[in-house]
Amino acid sequence: MEKQQLTPYGIFVILFSLLLGCSFQRSSVKDAETSKVDSLLSLYMDSLAVKPLEVIFKLRVDQKNVSDSINYYNMEQTISRCYYFSNQTDSAFLLNDCILNFIERQPEKDNRTLKLSADAYNSRGVFFQDMNQWDSAIVCLCNASEALQQANVKDRLPAVNVYINLADCYQRQGHYEWAGFYYRKALFLSDSLSVGDKMNYPIYSGLGRLYQELENYPLSDSYFQKAEQYWSKGTDYEKYYFTNSRGNYYYVTKEYDKALIWFQRANAIVANFPQPIYRGIVEGNIGEIYLLKEQPDSARHYLERSVAFFGQSGLQQPGIKFYMDGLFASLALLENDLQEASRRLEQSYDTLHTDLQYQYYHNKRLEELYRKKNDLAQAYYYRNQADVCGDSLRNMKIENSIRETDFRYRQDTTLLKKDIRIANTEAKALQWMWFAWIAGLGLIIVVLLMVCILFYIRRKKELRYKQQVATITQLRMAVVRNRIAPHYIFNVLNSVMPIFRRYEELSEPVNLLIDVLRGDLLSSEQLAVPLENEIIYVKNYLKLKMLGDPECIHIEWNVSSDVPLETLIPSMSIQIPVENAVKYAFNADSLDPTIVISIYVEDEELHISIDDNGIGYNPGAHARDERSTGQGLKILYRTTDLLNTYNICKMQFSIKNLYSISGKQHGTNVSLIVPLNYNFAL
Repeated sequence: MEKQQLTPYGIFVILFSLLLGCSFQRSSVKDAETSKVDSLLSLYMDSLAVKPLEVIFKLRVDQKNVSDSINYYNMEQTISRCYYFSNQTDSAFLLNDCILNFIERQPEKDNRTLKLSADAYNSRGVFFQDMNQWDSAIVCLCNASEALQQANVKDRLPAVNVYINLADCYQRQGHYEWAGFYYRKALFLSDSLSVGDKMNYPIYSGLGRLYQELENYPLSDSYFQKAEQYWSKGTDYEKYYFTNSRGNYYYVTKEYDKALIWFQRANAIVANFPQPIYRGIVEGNIGEIYLLKEQPDSARHYLERSVAFFGQSGLQQPGIKFYMDGLFASLALLENDLQEASRRLEQSYDTLHTDLQYQYYHNKRLEELYRKKNDLAQAYYYRNQADVCGDSLRNMKIENSIRETDFRYRQDTTLLKKDIRIANTEAKALQWMWFAWIAGLGLIIVVLLMVCILFYIRRKKELRYKQQVATITQLRMAVVRNRIAPHYIFNVLNSVMPIFRRYEELSEPVNLLIDVLRGDLLSSEQLAVPLENEIIYVKNYLKLKMLGDPECIHIEWNVSSDVPLETLIPSMSIQIPVENAVKYAFNADSLDPTIVISIYVEDEELHISIDDNGIGYNPGAHARDERSTGQGLKILYRTTDLLNTYNICKMQFSIKNLYSISGKQHGTNVSLIVPLNYNFAL
C-alpha cells in the first residue's frame, strides 16, 4: 500500500481545524460561564432589597470561579446595588466608580460592555435620585439610554427601567411634560415587548402620581386603578411606591381615612427595608394624617418615630428638617402650645432648597399662629404670603398641565407606532408636517384661551372695584340723608328747645348746633379729614349732646404732644364710635360712665383708641332702635377694606369686648391704627 504524503494545503487545513477547535472551546466555556452568571444574578434579584448582605457574601464566593472580566464586573455591579439597598451609599458609589473605570479602559466596546455600561449608569442615576441630586441623576440615566441605543442587543427590557427612572427624575423636578413623555415611552416599549405583567405596575403608578400632582384627579385615579391590577407582580419597592403614592392621592383629595389605610399598608411593607429613611417618610405621612384628623396623641407618636428613623444625618438635609419642623409646629398649634409653634416656625430656612408647596403650608401655619396670638396684622401678612405661594403653584400647575397635554398629544402610542412605520417615506413626512401645524395651532388656541381667561379675570376685578366704590358711595349718601333727615333735626332742636325758653343767652347752643350739623355734612362728603378737624367735630357733638347734663358722662381726652394734627384719617372714624358709646354703652345701672379717647404715635403709626366702661359690645342688640341706622360701622369697615387694597402698609380697624379679655373690667374698645404715610387716594 502506497503511503500518502501531506501536502501544504493539508497541513493548513489541519492547523486551521485545531485553531478553530480551540477557539470554539474557549467560546463555549465563556458562554457557559456567562449563562451561569446570568442565572445566578437572576436568582438573587428578588433578594437584593430584603437580604442585601447575604447576597453580597454569596456573590463574593461565586466570583472566585469567574474568569471572564465582563461577567466579573456584572457581579460587581449587582454587589454595588446590594450596598445601596443596605444603606451603604458610599460603598455603592465606590464600587460603581471601579466598574465605570474598567469600561473606560476598554479600547473597543462590544455589546456586552455597552450593556454593562448602561446598567452601571442606570444604578448610578438611582443612587443620585436617593440623594435628591436630580440633575446628576438625569445625566447618568441619559448615558445609560445612549449606551443601550449603541448596543445591538435583542433584550430591550433594561431600556424600560431607564425610561421609568428618567420619568421619575423629571417628575421630582416639576418637568411634568418630560415625565409624561418618558412614562409613555416606557409604556410603549413595554407593550411592544409584551412584558406588561412585569413592567406596567411602576409605569401606571408613576402616571397616577404625575396626574395627581397636575390635579387631574379622575385621570390619576384611573391610572392608580390600572396599577393595582398588577399588585401581585410588583417588587417590595414597587409596592411601597404605589401604596405611598395612593395614600398621597387620598391626602390631597381630603379622604383622610382612605389615605391612612394606604399609608399603613406602606408602613407594613417598608418594615423589612434596611434603609430607615423609608420608615421615616411613611410614618411622617401617617403623623400628618392624624394631625388633619385632630388626633394629637397619635400624631405625636408617629412624628417622633419618624424623626427617630430619619436620624441625625437625615434631619441635616434642609428639606427633611423643614418638613418635620412644619409638622411639629402644626401639632403645637393643635395643642395651643404657641411657644413651641413659634420656635418651630420662626427659624430661618433656605427658599432655594425648599419646595414651594411646603412654603405655602409654612405661611398658612404662621397665619394660624398669629391669629391665635391676636396679632391680626401679622396673620394678615402671612395670609398674603400664602396666597402668593398658592398663586405661583397654580400658575406652575396650569403651565405644566398645558405642556404635558401638548406632549401627551404628540406622544400618543398610536402616533408613535405610526411614526416608526412611516419614518423613511416622503408621504409620511408630509403627514408629520401637517401634524406639527395642527399641534402648533392647538397650542395657539390654548394660549389665546388663557389670554381670554386672564382678561375675564381682570374685568371681573374691575367690576368688583366699581361695585365696592358704588357701595361706599351709597352708604355715605345714606349717612348724609340720615344726618339731615327731618326727624334727626327735630330731635336735636327738641333737645335744646327747653334751653331757649329758660335762658336768655342762647348763642352758644345755637352755634354748637350749627357747627355739629356743618361738620356732620362735611365729613359725610369726604373720604378723609385731618385729625384736628375730626377732634373738633367730636368735641362739638359731645358738648351739644351733654349740654343739659354735662356730668352724665365723663369724657377724657389723652392726645400725645407729638401727634401731627394734620394727619389724615377716615372721616367720622372717631365720631361714629363715640356716638355709639354715648347712645348704647351705658344704662341706668352704670356707675361713673366714662369714655376715654387716646391718640398717640408709635412705630410710624397713628394709634386711636376709644374705650368705655359700659355694658360691652353686643352687635345687633340695637337693630330695632329708632336712633340707629346701622350704617356707621359698615362704612368704617368697608372704607378700611377698600383703602387697604391700594396700600402696602395696611390700616387696621377693630372692636373688642373688654369683658371677654379680662373679667375684672368691662366695656368696649375701638381701635384704629393708621400708618403716617397712608394714601387715601382712590
